[in-house]
Amino acid sequence: MMTLNFHGVRGSHPVADGNMVSYGGNTACVEVVKINKEGIKVPVILDAGSGLIKLGYSMANKFFNNTYSKTFTMLFTHLHPDHTEGFNFFMPNFFSCCTIHILGMETLKKNVGGVLKSKMVPPTFPIEYKDLKSKRKHGVLSDGQRFYIAQDGSPVLEHPGPKRPEPLFEIQVMQAFAPSHPQQGSLYYKINDPEDNTSVVCIWDIESHIGGDVRVIGFAEHADVMIHDAQYTEEEYLSTADPVQGFGHSTFDMAVENAEKAKVRCLIPFHYNPRHNDDLLDGINEKYRNLKAPVFLMSREELSVTLHEGVIVKQETFNSGFSK
Repeated sequence: MMTLNFHGVRGSHPVADGNMVSYGGNTACVEVVKINKEGIKVPVILDAGSGLIKLGYSMANKFFNNTYSKTFTMLFTHLHPDHTEGFNFFMPNFFSCCTIHILGMETLKKNVGGVLKSKMVPPTFPIEYKDLKSKRKHGVLSDGQRFYIAQDGSPVLEHPGPKRPEPLFEIQVMQAFAPSHPQQGSLYYKINDPEDNTSVVCIWDIESHIGGDVRVIGFAEHADVMIHDAQYTEEEYLSTADPVQGFGHSTFDMAVENAEKAKVRCLIPFHYNPRHNDDLLDGINEKYRNLKAPVFLMSREELSVTLHEGVIVKQETFNSGFSK
């Protein structure tokens, strides 16, 4: 079984607003967790938006009772602020016992670590990247790449030959390029649990096309869960008063179309517009929640979804532990 924990579901920038409490105001951060052969929870973290901060506090609490791996992998879709701004305040970075494998695309001849390093420079930040206590290992991913996460939480990027240890996760990468946002493209991920053949595809910062995005549909075909960008309503996308076409994001209708054509079991909209309050998102949920295929499930902060053999077997709200 693997579990999806949503720690931040907004796009663009965080919001603190009493009318946005139900869905949350933190930016993109999703944690995929599975228990390894030794009974330790091993995470793969997708993106480091402001939602990563409260995840970091929660992880630090678990390190002390040896229930959570101190070695883990972070996957970056791209490197805009709403996908990186939480990293500077990520608590495991201040533990020397932590080994963090940081993977993503190469940008301006820098790996992800090189870009994160440029964000931690005095006088705009009090400490430098090199002063963090964690051990950080960097890798570059590219379109079509396949790799796996070992039982200890570390990624194996090179083909290990016939003696490959039993993987915890298998991961596939797709790189998409856009003329506007993000200019260097974005990485999408398919994460597979080989133990019970369950797959999740993560598709955000995508502006889909009329008739659907053919590459994304092929990449996501028959996945059990698709987490898909849904920053705009149809009315916003077609507006001439406040144009957003070309900004690199999708509508809810686009997300549904890609999910339907890919024949996924469950669609989870994600990367919400920071101007969309709870009432608006509740209305959108009401519009789509009776879809028969795929199942339509709105993401929200502190939503936890557990999958087994491709089926959602548990859906609950967790306590991030941020205030503890």
